[in-house]
Amino acid sequence: MSAPTQQFYDRAEVVAIAQARGLKHITENSVITAAYEGNRPLKRTKINGRIYYAHKDVEAWLAGDRLDD
Repeated sequence: MSAPTQQFYDRAEVVAIAQARGLKHITENSVITAAYEGNRPLKRTKINGRIYYAHKDVEAWLAGDRLDD
């Protein structure tokens, strides 16, 4: 039995997901800020020396960032 796989995104993919949801103010710099500064709402994962963001973490961050109309 193998472990369940988890999907990871790089910065550009996180931005593409956010902008597809109408969050046009999210940029790569926003992702970096969320991952490295303040209370770090976006958890980063290092894989083979590169930084990625888990699907569940991206979803949680974007849900908290969305403005209710």
